[in-house]
Amino acid sequence: MSYRIIVDAMGGDNAPHEIIKGVGQAMREEPELDITFVGDQEAIRRELKANDISRDVEIVHTDSFITMDDSPKKALTAKPQASIVLAIKMLNEGRGDALVSAGNTGATVLASAKYLHMIEGLGRSALAAIYPTAKFTPSSNGFALMLDVGATLKCTAKQLVHFAYMGHHYVEEVMGIKSPRIGLLNNGEEETKGGPVLTQAYRYLKNEPILNFIGNVEGKDIPKGEVDIVVTEGFVGNVVLKLLEGVGEVASDMGKYAFKKKLTWKIGLALLAQGIKKVKRKTDYSEYGGAPILGFNHLVIKAHGRSNAKALKNATKIALRSVEHRFIEHVARSIQTFNESHQADDIAI
Repeated sequence: MSYRIIVDAMGGDNAPHEIIKGVGQAMREEPELDITFVGDQEAIRRELKANDISRDVEIVHTDSFITMDDSPKKALTAKPQASIVLAIKMLNEGRGDALVSAGNTGATVLASAKYLHMIEGLGRSALAAIYPTAKFTPSSNGFALMLDVGATLKCTAKQLVHFAYMGHHYVEEVMGIKSPRIGLLNNGEEETKGGPVLTQAYRYLKNEPILNFIGNVEGKDIPKGEVDIVVTEGFVGNVVLKLLEGVGEVASDMGKYAFKKKLTWKIGLALLAQGIKKVKRKTDYSEYGGAPILGFNHLVIKAHGRSNAKALKNATKIALRSVEHRFIEHVARSIQTFNESHQADDIAI
């Protein structure tokens, strides 16, 4: 059985060369993978030839695309034929099973919200982020998932549970981590911490038999890898994500500074070279391909804007795996079951 992944060929800093190259590598490794490229037809054909991609692909032409510097909201209005807009419209029409883009994150999220349908029973979408952790296990490969990190700034308790289910199915079925550990981000481990929304979410989560909920986690637990999934509302999640990115940049800059300034530091860094290489591989976003935009009736994988061919190959394979494992169907079933079992809560409110 074959599955069709729609690819925004013009999204990202390295489009279309690295996009076509990476997707071509995925096609060689996955015979059941069919591809539709959306973007400049001549540029796409040129890259297909340069990368010796002989398998048939569908090309939907447009010479319009949204840059990384464009204002997402304005761009959707000003560029209705942009590659990401056309790609998401096609996805909604059933012309593909999932979508991959390395383009403007805001535009991708807004276009998804505008043109895709929500999974029934879900009120809010979630942008997830995959990040490296200190605790390496063979099952997790040293990565964890956090959601939401910006799509929904404020949430109800039920919406946080919905996020937990989306994260659970994504991590278990797409990332391959069985019974992933879920933590609710809070300012303390106690069940009573965090105000009415978080305390109610805690009560819901601890009584969900499918979820491996281990309780509240604090900010210090995030990089340690104490959980496989961190559940939080978008405002807090975005702040945490930007903090993690900033700390990573500072550490990198300090290493470069140390290497330039003192001979003893150079020697020390040289001795640590193999360990540093392992850390670099572990924190390399190309290893996990991209982050999912969750909550819609089709999965959208948002690859990093600087994605190279390896990242696009992995993002495409992740999109394929999500369809093969019927990820959307499993989320929809879990959300329906949870909502039906808690209808009385809404009536009481």
